[in-house]
Amino acid sequence: MFLLLLFLNLKFAAITIIQSRSLVIDLMVYLLLIVTFNYSNWTSKSLTKTAVVIGIYTLINFSSYKLNVLMPLLIIQSVSGITFKKYLSINFIITGLTLLLMFIINGEGQIMYGFSFLIDRKIRMSFGFGHPNSAALYYYCFIVNGLLLLYFSRFKKHINLYLLLIMPLWLYIYQKTGSRSFLLSLVALYGGYLYYFLGQAFKKKYSFKAVNYTYILLPFLFTAITVYFSIEREKYIIINRLLSKRLNYYDIFLHKLSFMDFFFGSKAYKDLVVDSSFIHLLFEGGIFFFIGFCIFYVISSINMVNKKEWIPICVIISFMAYGLMETVLLFSMLIGTNIFWITLYYYYRNGKMKL
Repeated sequence: MFLLLLFLNLKFAAITIIQSRSLVIDLMVYLLLIVTFNYSNWTSKSLTKTAVVIGIYTLINFSSYKLNVLMPLLIIQSVSGITFKKYLSINFIITGLTLLLMFIINGEGQIMYGFSFLIDRKIRMSFGFGHPNSAALYYYCFIVNGLLLLYFSRFKKHINLYLLLIMPLWLYIYQKTGSRSFLLSLVALYGGYLYYFLGQAFKKKYSFKAVNYTYILLPFLFTAITVYFSIEREKYIIINRLLSKRLNYYDIFLHKLSFMDFFFGSKAYKDLVVDSSFIHLLFEGGIFFFIGFCIFYVISSINMVNKKEWIPICVIISFMAYGLMETVLLFSMLIGTNIFWITLYYYYRNGKMKL
């Protein structure tokens, strides 16, 4: 498992940092996915049937982007063969060492100029990751990985201290990268934690109900909001500008969709930059995949709520918030983003993926 996560990380480095694909690394990733696949979860008959159905579904209206949908599913099956804490530990070590190495080699990286909602032009730093948004996302994954690792340890009572100590780090990263998605996700993380912390402190149990139901329905709400604002973007000029005019691209993409795209996934992503996880979740694999994801999410979320697992809930909310402006949820070669899928899977199995 260590080798799989390591080579996924190298794949990310090759594409994002070096900006060149490596056939050797790609082949190693696929080989390790086959070797580490948890075959004990399947009978030969069920595995064959599932492979045939997925194969046919993938070939219908085929596009390379459809493979992004399969990657999280394969990684889930590989990781399910080890404990959740071991997965988090391996992930944390690889991510932490990568960040340390990148900072030693590149420092704050290249200066990049960009536009802001409040000022015309700003300086952004890439930290050697090719783009400031990629650097911010990598640091974000490291932060939430550390939070979950602490939560599932005997030191969970020190979570308040952890959240306090990492504030200078993420404020520094935001200041240098200028990533609004990064900032939004951390505001969601801290805001969610503060809400549950105060609710428990003042014993306002009933105040959780409305928020819990909202949390369970987030995929539907965020997808509906994204599609609505995209179609009606001319009425929401300020929001569109705040989102760096992403709504323009979403609207163009939505108007390119065909009947087959809606049901079986779209090929239109190759022509447009669509920085929304929810547009990707809805149209990379088509409506059938999206329905399957929603069922998976809802079952996992209900189990989280029933177990009162507030920290994992806050992490998932934070990932969902990040997904509003970035394609993080299906960006599986960045090993940190798989925390979203593995955490959901852990609760989907109701804790049967042992700690």
